[in-house]
Amino acid sequence: MGRTLEAHIAAIDEEIRALLTGADPSLGPFYGMMLYHLGLEAERGPSGKRLRPVLCTLIYEALTGDARRVLPAAAAIELLHNFTLIHDDIEDQDPARHHRPTVWSVWGVPQAINAGDGMFAVSRLAVQRLRGFPAERVLEFAKLVDEACVRVCEGQFLDISFETRTDVTTERYRAMAAKKTGALFAAAAQGAALLATEDAAVRETLARFGDAFGQAFQAHDDLLGIWGSTERTGKVEMNDLTKRKKTLPVVLGFERAQGKTRERLATLFAPAAPLSGESVEQIREILDELGVRALIDAEIADQRGRALHALGGIAPIAAAREPLELLERLVASATGAGEPVGAAARS
Repeated sequence: MGRTLEAHIAAIDEEIRALLTGADPSLGPFYGMMLYHLGLEAERGPSGKRLRPVLCTLIYEALTGDARRVLPAAAAIELLHNFTLIHDDIEDQDPARHHRPTVWSVWGVPQAINAGDGMFAVSRLAVQRLRGFPAERVLEFAKLVDEACVRVCEGQFLDISFETRTDVTTERYRAMAAKKTGALFAAAAQGAALLATEDAAVRETLARFGDAFGQAFQAHDDLLGIWGSTERTGKVEMNDLTKRKKTLPVVLGFERAQGKTRERLATLFAPAAPLSGESVEQIREILDELGVRALIDAEIADQRGRALHALGGIAPIAAAREPLELLERLVASATGAGEPVGAAARS
């Protein structure tokens, strides 16, 4: 397994394909929906970034020198993440993801729900493929991932409930983001450490790294949801506003707005989704007037800094330097920054 992101992604995808190849030809379309969602159907080329499973393999390689043994764990995390996305697309009624139709919009809601359920079940089977680890560590890993799954579902509950409210504070938003996004990033990082070492301090440091990276990633995704283009995100431009989603820019906007500006913002958000194009444009104009984008940039930079600081904490004990450097570049690129200046990059 080569020490490049592409090599890690290819190995992860191979592991996932092995899990989604059924023996019964009549069930090919069932697994085909999952492969389609993952971008792994035969006619397609390389798939997406695979951020969460790559965190798992890179951290394990950094700590042990070889990522191959942890591939089933990485596959489990990616399948778990994507089961939530299949259901998330249904809940949000999103017609497109990564520039093409979502599973529910192609095969219908009932089959999409079932495909998501199947992907969750297969993610549990992936854990059973971990070999050569003490049984207690595998059980610990399974518990960690299951707990993260519950937190993701809790976060999704909060996120959906926020859509009908205008009193969401940044504190509440961050608590939601820590569950919905941070939990699985943290599980990917902490899970790799759990399988690689018994050192509790290293495990905790990498859990903090994953949590901070996840929150920086979510804030950057929220920024793109309002100021990004369709070409870059694969989503409809300003779709978050159209859906009345209380993302971080909107929450900050409500906190900063006063008097008539706040009343105007609340009025624009009052109608049921979808909001009109005119309302969406006016909301973004208000957010621009309030200087919200600069606040989001600062939030992302703060969380990114926390992530890189935590990552630098394990540099002295790393068995391999290259994976740490790849992780730093991954954190930077996934959160909208240029080249990183973390501990591994400097040393």
